[in-house]
Amino acid sequence: MIAIDIDALLRTLLMRNAALVGAAGTRIYIASDPPAGYDPNRNAAKPTTTGPAVVLTGGGGRPNSTSVLLEPTYQARCYGADEAAARDLDALLFAALHDKRYGRIRVARCNVTGQHTQDPDTGWHFFLSTWQLTVVIA
Repeated sequence: MIAIDIDALLRTLLMRNAALVGAAGTRIYIASDPPAGYDPNRNAAKPTTTGPAVVLTGGGGRPNSTSVLLEPTYQARCYGADEAAARDLDALLFAALHDKRYGRIRVARCNVTGQHTQDPDTGWHFFLSTWQLTVVIA
């Protein structure tokens, strides 16, 4: 089996989309949470990074019956300063990722479209969606 950095492939695929990068800049993270010091509100008091952001978190997956494919899942959170900004970023993520391919990623598909929620601790708005990739490993 070939060692593949699926997270790096996924981020590269997303960074190739001009509309998504235009909105989020380099704030496209493959991580459990946004980095320390992040705040989606550009006018926040003392953050180190501000503005809309996409955070994709790997959630495991299953091998395909062919044994040459993996089907990892990801949860995506699209953060914005308010509900409308988060929704707009979620729409850009959908356009950038759904039914797309790159390198060994044969296809990325949205399993559940974005649903608005607000973090009870921070008050940040985000849209949560789930994704499944099909990745060639052999």
